Amino acid sequence: MKFGLLILLLFTLFYMDVHGQMIDNVSQLRTNLNQKSFRFYYDNDFFSASDQYYTQGINLEYQSPKLQKNPLDHLLLYYRNEYSIHGISIEHNVFTPSSIRHSEILYGDYPYSAYLLLKSFVRSYNFTTESALSSGISIGVIGPAAFGQQMQTGIHNALKNLPPLGWKHQLKNDLLINYQLAFEKKLFHAPNHILLAGIGVAHLGTLYDKLNTGIEFHIGKFNEQNAVTNKFEFTFYGQSELSYHFYDATKQGGVFTTGNEYTLIDDEIEKLTLENKIGILVKLNKIQLEYFQSFITKEIALGMEHNFGGISIAYFY
Repeated sequence: MKFGLLILLLFTLFYMDVHGQMIDNVSQLRTNLNQKSFRFYYDNDFFSASDQYYTQGINLEYQSPKLQKNPLDHLLLYYRNEYSIHGISIEHNVFTPSSIRHSEILYGDYPYSAYLLLKSFVRSYNFTTESALSSGISIGVIGPAAFGQQMQTGIHNALKNLPPLGWKHQLKNDLLINYQLAFEKKLFHAPNHILLAGIGVAHLGTLYDKLNTGIEFHIGKFNEQNAVTNKFEFTFYGQSELSYHFYDATKQGGVFTTGNEYTLIDDEIEKLTLENKIGILVKLNKIQLEYFQSFITKEIALGMEHNFGGISIAYFY
């Protein structure tokens, strides 16, 4: 089944990031409440000395009150009468099988694929109930038009690594439209030093159909209101997230195009996955830096566990 039914939203928790497996714009705790910002995200499995599955993600994000005039804003769900942050982003993600040293198809393994998205999103906060409601709509492409082959090959050439050999078998071009809705709520906190929180997220569309729920803790010295200050802040955090997958275009191909040379069938995909993540976040005045490592249980029946790392750099003004 290529479209999972959005039957249930798992609503729990506040102030945390469901990064899922890919870069995700519903992060609350790692978002400063200043409405104007630029942010750069970069994920890559070379941080964990591997080159497989989710191999790279790049995201450029911009937030501004001017984006309230974005026509897509009318399609987004958020607390209309509360504090809200409006943004857009460009996201590029690349996927490969467990080995890129083979020119032939590795059956039972992840197919070569990449997607490129333009996303409009809103994050909104209710400080009375200590909850947040966020949503986003993404439009883009999967397949050669996303330039995954060129991106990975260019990086390998620059680093003088062996080039990936199987991109000729990648998934065909297809249209992607996806909607994401997240509800978050704080569970426990010792002000500015300890925070326990969680989240429920639903994704529906032609890229992913899945439900996520998770819990996260933060320990350190930080401003819970996420305001811009001149004080040095640091946070160590850990996150555990459970996901149920109905459909995944990066494994099964797009919904509008047929004739892909190779895709996984429904029975070859693990429906339930667990991701554990640890990281550190440092903030000073208008600059915020983050580094993390993520560990994911196997996503396909014949696959393996996977881990990758990532960084983000944000500037608030």
